Parts: sequence; C-alpha cells; structure tokens
Amino acid sequence: MATSGPGATNLVTPLADANMDSIPIVAITANVPSAAMGSDAFQEADIRSITMPVTKHSFLVTDPNQIEATIASAFHLAASGRPGPVLVDVSKDALTALVTGDAPLQLALPGYHPRTTAAPEAVSDAIDLMLKAQRPVLYVGGGTVRSGAHQEVLRLLRSPASQSSPP
Repeated sequence: MATSGPGATNLVTPLADANMDSIPIVAITANVPSAAMGSDAFQEADIRSITMPVTKHSFLVTDPNQIEATIASAFHLAASGRPGPVLVDVSKDALTALVTGDAPLQLALPGYHPRTTAAPEAVSDAIDLMLKAQRPVLYVGGGTVRSGAHQEVLRLLRSPASQSSPP
C-alpha cells in the first residue's frame, strides 16, 4: 500500500521486478479525489498509466461500490496464469465514502483467459533445439517450482543424454 504521488511512484521498481520474476503482488495506492484528477493536484500521479508496462493490469477505482470487486479481481489476476503484479489505484473520495456492502461480488474480467499450457509446436521446437545443442544451458526460474515441474527438470538434468561430454 502506498500514498499518492511519490509514495505510489516508489512502487514502480518493485512492481517491475515482481513482473520479471512472476511474483503475484497486489499493490493498492491512494490517489487524489476523482474531481481533482487531471488538474495537477498536490501529489497527483497517473500511477495507473505509469505502471501499465510493468504489471499484469492496473485498475483505477473512483466508485466506492467497485472497490471490493476490483480488489478481488486484482488478487485473481495476480495469481492466475503467469503470476505477476497488479495495481489498484483508488481515489480519495472512493476511499473515504461509506458503502453498504450489499452489492453482490462479481469479478469484472471480460476477455481474460490466461494461457496455462504451452503451444505444442513451441514445445516441439524447444526439444529440437535442445537435442541439436552441443553445450546446452538450462536457465530455470521460480515458475518451475511454482508449477511443480522441478522434478521433471531434475530428471532431464540427470538423464544419460545430458551427461555426455561435448565433442
């Protein structure tokens, strides 16, 4: 969580790092009142636009009745598909408004269908490249452990074909 302006912009580097490392994070920032947005108000920053290149998605919430569903959507986005950071920026008037909480919770994620399996042709191409390589190097990230594929990687590394010495 961070305040508006400099507080929010200080999150950009950690969000970019989380994006590169596939770390699911939900960052929540406060912003100026919605009526003041776009007026260069004190400590105003368009953090939603600033973070779009380094997050899976960046939300701007100005309706207090949308906070709950947006936060739920952010957690779903951060953890599904390839994990990564999501930012939720909330205007001050939305943060300070009273809400009843009677509205049914619905995730607003139209068109979001993360790819959770590799394309068969991409897997085939990767296998061909590995078989042709004279000195292959595997650079394996944390997603291997998170997805449960680490045992397969260890099995590959211990296979007789990977133990042969280069010509």
